Amino acid sequence: MISLTNVAKSFGSDTIFEDINLQIRDHSRMGLVGRNGAGKSTLLKLITGQLQPDEGVISRSPGLRVNYLSQEPQLQPGLTLREELQSVYAVMDQLHEEEAMLIKHLETASDKEQMDCLDQLAIVQERILLYDPATLDARISRLLQDLGFTLADFDRKTSDFSGGWRMRINLAKVLLEGADVLLLDEPTNHLDLESCEWLEGFLKSYPGDIILVSHDRRFLDEVTTQIAELELGKITVWTGNYSAYLQQKAEHMERTLSAYERQQKDIAKQSAFVDRFRASANRSTQAKSREKQLAKIERIELTETDNTRMKVRFPAPQVSGREVLNLRNVAKSFGNKHLFSDLEGDVERNQRIFLLGANGCGKTTLLRLILGIEKPDRGQLQTGHNVKLGYFSQNQLETLDPKLSLFDTLHEASPKLTHTEVRGLLARFLFNGDEVFKPVEVLSGGEKSKVALAKLMLSGPNTLLLDEPTNHMDIPAKEVLTDAFRDFEGTILCISHDRYFIQELATHIWEVYEGHLIQYAGDYDYYLYKRKELRAKTLEAAAAQKQRGKASAEQSAAEAKANAASNGKTPLQARKEIEKQITRLEKQIIRTEEEIAQLEAQMVEPTVQQDYQKLHELGQSVEQKRADLAKTNAEWETFSDQLAAYPTG
Repeated sequence: MISLTNVAKSFGSDTIFEDINLQIRDHSRMGLVGRNGAGKSTLLKLITGQLQPDEGVISRSPGLRVNYLSQEPQLQPGLTLREELQSVYAVMDQLHEEEAMLIKHLETASDKEQMDCLDQLAIVQERILLYDPATLDARISRLLQDLGFTLADFDRKTSDFSGGWRMRINLAKVLLEGADVLLLDEPTNHLDLESCEWLEGFLKSYPGDIILVSHDRRFLDEVTTQIAELELGKITVWTGNYSAYLQQKAEHMERTLSAYERQQKDIAKQSAFVDRFRASANRSTQAKSREKQLAKIERIELTETDNTRMKVRFPAPQVSGREVLNLRNVAKSFGNKHLFSDLEGDVERNQRIFLLGANGCGKTTLLRLILGIEKPDRGQLQTGHNVKLGYFSQNQLETLDPKLSLFDTLHEASPKLTHTEVRGLLARFLFNGDEVFKPVEVLSGGEKSKVALAKLMLSGPNTLLLDEPTNHMDIPAKEVLTDAFRDFEGTILCISHDRYFIQELATHIWEVYEGHLIQYAGDYDYYLYKRKELRAKTLEAAAAQKQRGKASAEQSAAEAKANAASNGKTPLQARKEIEKQITRLEKQIIRTEEEIAQLEAQMVEPTVQQDYQKLHELGQSVEQKRADLAKTNAEWETFSDQLAAYPTG
C-alpha cells in the first residue's frame, strides 16, 4: 500500500535519517518508536506528502486515503464543536460531485478508460457509504461523548476550549473522517485514562491500517502488532507489540554479541597462525591459505545503538512521621464549577499514591490545596511531623524562571554546590557543554521537565507531589524515572495518565469521581478490577447520606421549637435570645474573615510564592481559620433556621 525505498531527509546540516526502507501493508498496526528528535513526526509527514524526501522514493497505491493526526490542532476558526465535526458533510458533497463526474465520463470513455473509471468509481462510492449521512449526526454525538465531551460542549466555539481539548476535537475529526491508513502522532496526549481505554478499543477494531507514534507503553502493547524503531538515522521493524520488541531486540543483541565475540576469537587465532608461519619454509603455504580465508570472511558488525540514559537518583531524605497527610471534609469550587466536597483521606509514609480521574475533576487543584497555593472552601488538609514537600508542576513555568540559564536555575536552588557539582548534576540529565548556559525558555517540554526534576532533587523533599512528571518524555526517559521513583525513600502523591508508569509504581490509587474520593489499596490493574463496584457503592452511600442530612435538619428545627416551649419562655423572648446569638456569631465571622484576608495577602508576596514550605505553613493557617469560619457559619445557619420558627412581634 505504501512503500519507502532508500529515503533520506535532512534539515540543513542535520541528517535526520538515511536509507530508510519500509513497507506498510494491509492490516498493519505499526508503532513508530524512538527517542525525542529521532525523526518520527518527520517520517509521518513524508508519508502524507507534507514533506518531500531529499533522496529515495515514496509510493502509494492509487486512490489510497491517508489521514494524519498531528500534534498541532487543525481546526477551522469561528466554528462550534458540532459545526467542526459536521464539516465532514462538505467532504461528502465533494465525493458526490466526483461520483457524478465519473458516471458522466463513462458515457464517452474508451474500453480501457472505462475500466479505470469503474475502479475509481468503486473507491468513491465506498467512501460515500463510509460517511452515511443518515447516521453521521448520531456518530458525531457518540464519538464526542466517548472522548469526554458533554452535550453542553457541542455548541461552544472550538476557540473556547483549552489546547488539550482542541487536540481531542482534532482526534475526533480524524477518527470520524477515517481513511485507509491512519497516521496518529501521540493520539493519547491530553486524554484521560477512560478515553485512552476507549481509543484502544476503537483502534483495535478499525478496518484500515494504523501507524502511530506514542510514548505510552501500555497503549503500544494493546494496539500494535509491529514496532518500527528509528535509531541513529536507521529504521528496524520488529514483529509483535512493544514488550515483544524489547525482548526480541535484547535477544538479538545478545546473539549478535556472542557471534561477534566467537568470530573475533577465531580471527585472532587465525591471524596469529599467519603471522607466525608466513616466513616458514615448511608452513608458509598453509599460512597463505589461511590469510586468503581471513580475507573472505564476512565480518560481523555490532549494531550501533544509542545507550545514553539519564542517571536520576534522589538522595536519601530526612524521614517523616508515619502520618504524612490527613484530608478532612475538604471541599472546593470555582464559581459555579463544583469540584468536590467532603474529601477524606490519609497518606502514610512510603506510600506511592496515584491520583486519577477525568480531566477537570480537580486533581491538580487538590495538589495545590495541599501546597497551600489554593485554599479550600471548607475542611482541613494537615501534614504530619517532619514532612518536607517537593512539587513537580505540569506547567513548568510555575517552578522555573524562563530567563535563567539551566546552570543558574540549579545554582540558585542550591548555592552551596560548586560549579563542578552543578555541571555534574546537569550531565546526569544529559545536558553537557555549552547547553548548560541555554535559557530555560528555549528548551523543549521534555527538557524543561528534566530541569524541574533536577531542581526538585536539590530541595531534598521526603514527600513528592508530582503532576504529570512523564509528560513530553520518551520511553527510555520514562523508564529511568520509573526506577528513580521506585527507589525514592519517601512518599509520593502523583497525577499521571501513563498507565504503565502507574502500574509499575502505585501502591494505592485515589480516584476523584463525581466530586467524591474513592480509594483503592492496590495497583492500576486492581483499580480496573474494582472500579465499577466501588463507584456504585460510593454514589449509593452519598445519596443515603444526603437523605439522612435532610431528615436531621427537619428534626432539629422541630426540637428547637419544642425546647423553647419547655423552658417556659414566650416565643418573643426565645426570638430575642436567638437574635443575640446571631449578632455575636456575625461579629465573629467578620473577625475571622479579616484574619484570613491578612494571611492570604502574605501568600501572594513574591518571596513567599517561591518558598513552598513557607507557603504551605501559611496555607495550613488559612485552612484552620477557614475550618473555624465554617463551624461559625454552621452555627449561624442553625440559629437562623430556628429564628424562622418564631413570630416577629
